[in-house]
Amino acid sequence: MAILAFFNGLFLKAVGFMLSALLVFSVPPQPLKTTIVPADEANLKLQFSVVADVHMETFEYYRFQGLAKSLRDIAGSKKTQDALVLLGDNTMNGQPTEYIMLYGLLAHYGDAAQNIVVVGNHDLNRSAYALDEATNRHNFFLRSSAGFDPGKAYYSREIKGYTFIVLGDEGPQADGSATLSAAQLDWLDKTLAAASKTGKPIFVFNHQPLNHTFPGYGWGGVGKQSEALRLILQKYKNVFFFSGHLHTQVKNLSLYTWGGVTYVNLPTLLSKEPYGVGYQVEVYDKQVRLRGRNYMTGEWLEKNQYTIDLV
Repeated sequence: MAILAFFNGLFLKAVGFMLSALLVFSVPPQPLKTTIVPADEANLKLQFSVVADVHMETFEYYRFQGLAKSLRDIAGSKKTQDALVLLGDNTMNGQPTEYIMLYGLLAHYGDAAQNIVVVGNHDLNRSAYALDEATNRHNFFLRSSAGFDPGKAYYSREIKGYTFIVLGDEGPQADGSATLSAAQLDWLDKTLAAASKTGKPIFVFNHQPLNHTFPGYGWGGVGKQSEALRLILQKYKNVFFFSGHLHTQVKNLSLYTWGGVTYVNLPTLLSKEPYGVGYQVEVYDKQVRLRGRNYMTGEWLEKNQYTIDLV
């Protein structure tokens, strides 16, 4: 099995690099308006980019172009991004070809020090694949693009002393909601408890938001575990919870604080105008700045610039 995985990994990388080489000549130069520069570069502790719902799809070429342009903007940062977070629904159907194309783009244009990848309901594609098959395919992509395989849907990473926690769907539902097991919630509680001892902000990522948290875009949502998840998050200070899934408009690229937790929901990167919208997250000693940006055009979204003071 180890030998098979090794050769499968070589195949994926070879195809990914071949694809990315072709894309070099098919994606036109991007006339960026501004380079990504931290608001307070001298005091910056950590910075990372977050995008949601990329939805790579085999015959939707504009999505490949759009993601390539967005990754190029991120790679052009004055200071290398410490992480790039993909908030789930990274593919449209969870198909091998879609993962190969996504890997090709990341391999060629991606320049972040670390890839943090969340699984979404489209990645698992319950209508076409058994859960184990889809999860294994996603983890294989994670191993190829980020260099590790957690062996399950959820995991944590430490970057520059800051904790990144990724929650994952363990059984996709017909309505797109997530299933978070009791074991995953218990792990989350313990991981948050350990991370909180550092006094630093903690970043939690899940494809679906908590239920009923973004009016106008349906119920959510995490599903039956939403309230249990909320109660765990609220036990700790300086927690930031990022989600996608709702395909909100840019005007709803917003955040709010509930029970001491900052909830952030991002629109889909490549399915609604204007394409290319995500967040730059900058961490300082006493605050976190979330700066809305259109990565395709290289423009800051002036109405979506937030500063959250740490407690």
